[in-house]
Amino acid sequence: MRIRTATPADADEMVQVRTASWRAAYDGLVGADVLAGLPEEASERYVRYLARKRPLETELVAEKGPYVIGFAAFTFDRDEADEDTAGPGVPGEVQAIYVHPDHWSRGAGRALMNEGVRWLAEQGFAPVRVWMMEGSAISRRFYERYGFELDGARKTVELSGATIPCERLTLKTGAA
Repeated sequence: MRIRTATPADADEMVQVRTASWRAAYDGLVGADVLAGLPEEASERYVRYLARKRPLETELVAEKGPYVIGFAAFTFDRDEADEDTAGPGVPGEVQAIYVHPDHWSRGAGRALMNEGVRWLAEQGFAPVRVWMMEGSAISRRFYERYGFELDGARKTVELSGATIPCERLTLKTGAA
């Protein structure tokens, strides 16, 4: 397995990974209509997203052979700063991390997280935080094994007309 920077050419496979991951992990937590609508127009959106140059973000993919089996995005905590105020001392954020369910529990998620946490540390972004869909036992187990713990912060996000409750976890000092 290899971890590398994502490119616009990875967009289709990233959408496939995200869609499969959401359908496996969030079935019962979000409506079937939300899960069914995931891949619509997503590839074009990912191509545009990956083509933009953003110095305060990194997008990574995990490859096994010629296939993308996972991806992750890391940046500054967007609830605490913006591109003009982000810098050393601002918390970092795991913006997204998805691994195709066929590759769960085989090291791709940990490898992506290791590289992303390393990158966040290089930028001076600390502590590292992640928002997780409330009730997602699969996500919570992954994050807690990595060294994250719930910190009490909560918010809701809107996705395809659905209101999704989320809770925040923070990486314990010295974890990972």
